[in-house]
Amino acid sequence: MCTCHLNRRAAAALLVGAGATLLPGVGRAAEITALGITCMDYRLVEFAPAFFHDKNLTRHYDQVSLAGAALAAVSDKFPESNGAFWSHINIAKQLHHIKKVIVVDHRDCGAYKVAFGDSFQGDGAAETAQHKKVMQQVKARLAKAHPELASEFYLMALDGKTERVI
Repeated sequence: MCTCHLNRRAAAALLVGAGATLLPGVGRAAEITALGITCMDYRLVEFAPAFFHDKNLTRHYDQVSLAGAALAAVSDKFPESNGAFWSHINIAKQLHHIKKVIVVDHRDCGAYKVAFGDSFQGDGAAETAQHKKVMQQVKARLAKAHPELASEFYLMALDGKTERVI
């Protein structure tokens, strides 16, 4: 038989501790692995959560959507997006201590059409190569600015199928 006494302060501490154990995210720091940066295109909104879920990141990633995704980081056609791209990486590092950045571009992207105009490569291998060139620029800049962060770059088809580019 226990002869210990439980005062109000001890009981409250016990309840708070139990609540923190039972309720995700309560009473402990977030365990965020990555910042996911996707395009804002309405045709792909439903596919992004499935993509991150397949990467075992459900409830372990922050997400930002910017027109063009990788393109938002480096295109002189979108200077405001450039700042937003890099600011969100800084914020995610500061608040959630992310370990990597995952960028998901997509095929038939309107932002690429705007940025590249007549030189837009709109199909197949040429389109993949154009995205890859932009992604390489972003990867190089990211490695220089945030060498502690890993990065992954993907290209999503309009049906949600995704391939890793870098």
